[in-house]
Amino acid sequence: MRKPVVPTEEPEPELKESLATEEPVQEGSERAAHDLSALQEELSCDETLLLRMLGMLYLTKKRSVINVAVSIFEVEKQMGLPREGATFVCEYMKKKSLVVADDKSRFTITVEGIDYLRQALGVQRTHD
Repeated sequence: MRKPVVPTEEPEPELKESLATEEPVQEGSERAAHDLSALQEELSCDETLLLRMLGMLYLTKKRSVINVAVSIFEVEKQMGLPREGATFVCEYMKKKSLVVADDKSRFTITVEGIDYLRQALGVQRTHD
């Protein structure tokens, strides 16, 4: 004998899943604020790394007439970064024309890179 079908008060499975994944508004707001704070910190760290790398490339170019290009591996080694730690920042610097890469993926600072470094460090130009 079959049991009679009794309607339940539970929502349909799709609706039930969406309700289960919803967070209280306050938790969602706190997470969003935390994520934004984490993003700001990450961007700040990237900017510091960018300036340190530009500074290294600037000093390398200024001190040596022959070896003005630096490989990404040299940058990571001298700065104590994990392997591939500077790749993202280097790609960004290339896209912004702050550095150029040669056929061996060695980087050299450009005039734009020097100007960016000077501006970020607050070094005033004496003349144009």
